Amino acid sequence: MSIIFKYSNLFGVIAVVHNMSKETQEETTKPDSKEIGEQYEEHLIEIEEQENSKKKKADVELKLKDVPGLGKKTLEILIENEITTIEKLMTTRLIELQTMGVQRAIAKKIRGEIISTVQKYRFFKEEIGLEDLPGVGKTTADMLREKGLNVYLLETTPIRELEEKYGITASAAKKYKQALTEARGGIEFINGFEIMEKQKGSPAFSYGIKALDALTTIEELDVAGVRLGETIELFGPFRSGKSQLCHQLCVTVQLPPELGGVGKKAVFIDTEGTFSPSRIKAIHGKLQNDLGWEKSFEDVLRDITYARAYNSDHQMTLVERLLELFYNHKDEYGLVALDSATAHFRAEYAGRGTLAERQQTINHHLGILGRLADTYNVAIAITNQVQSNPAAFFGDPTQAIGGNILGHWAITRFYLRKSKGEKRIIRIYDSPYLPESEAVFAITPEGCVDVEGSD
Repeated sequence: MSIIFKYSNLFGVIAVVHNMSKETQEETTKPDSKEIGEQYEEHLIEIEEQENSKKKKADVELKLKDVPGLGKKTLEILIENEITTIEKLMTTRLIELQTMGVQRAIAKKIRGEIISTVQKYRFFKEEIGLEDLPGVGKTTADMLREKGLNVYLLETTPIRELEEKYGITASAAKKYKQALTEARGGIEFINGFEIMEKQKGSPAFSYGIKALDALTTIEELDVAGVRLGETIELFGPFRSGKSQLCHQLCVTVQLPPELGGVGKKAVFIDTEGTFSPSRIKAIHGKLQNDLGWEKSFEDVLRDITYARAYNSDHQMTLVERLLELFYNHKDEYGLVALDSATAHFRAEYAGRGTLAERQQTINHHLGILGRLADTYNVAIAITNQVQSNPAAFFGDPTQAIGGNILGHWAITRFYLRKSKGEKRIIRIYDSPYLPESEAVFAITPEGCVDVEGSD
């Protein structure tokens, strides 16, 4: 009698005993270990394929009506609001489901069942809402939302501002912020290498000018153009091309990734009446001809959210409203162009007596713009006016308005100046990533373009 081992699964083996004649036993050779190993691997592959097949089958077969814990009333509400698939249910935000009449606790429970059942959503992370914070019920959450607050703002807004603007006490604000930190895994420190890996190949869109894209190339990060989450300042005298570049970026951000964009919308806040739909049309026309872009001019214009600011207070209010706009339209926007950031402040805060107040107000305003960039991963491009320094006897006397406060805000600062004819010179004035260098482009009826022969 001989024993042949047959591998059955990951958890053990089954010994199978056969009655054999003496002659058969003599003919039977000892099992080859290599052959047994190969059979074992083949069996493991077969089991894994069967498990994957079951998971895929579950993904396909699970219907909305079959989700555990989904009652008849809730199902009817979902269907009335055109949520008829698992995917639609998982991509609809909790706050939207609440608005439809689905209780938040029920919605979270249903989605939890889907996460544990459907392989596709095993890494899905439920969003945190104001109602999930300790001591905040639906009534309090709705009241805070009416004031424009959301969890992202709660996390990034200083406690002092939460007290003054939203009526939240300092102790409650600290408790809420701590709860948010704990819900997101606590305070986390990472090393510089992880930062570099995170920034590598980060989403960015083209300036629509090859020379300027080359100027802003960061080889270590394999990125060029305007990175999402970046803050840039364009300063220079009138007719240097600041507003023209803002128009251009409002179009190039909408390009699909394969054509050098990120396929997102833009916001244009106009403080000096510079916005021109005809320029958008000209820029779009050139890109359409050069790249074969299929998006129509009308759709490009519809994807630019525009607002005219008539004074500094109005300007700051518009920027604050963007915090709510981006929260309600997540991942839809890629750029905010503010042209210009300092015009109203310069006009309304005249004289040295108001300088300190002006700088403090600008600092607060820029802080909200920076919060937009960090929280919602949008690029912020502002233009800035200049003045001449009469004390400068040597070199260029041109200085940007706003002093050190504005100078420290932008990640990259560009200084633009006029050259011969249509040519403009743009120089990297300050950047932690890029060396000081220049590029030349031209402003033509078709927009901002490369100078012929500059390649």
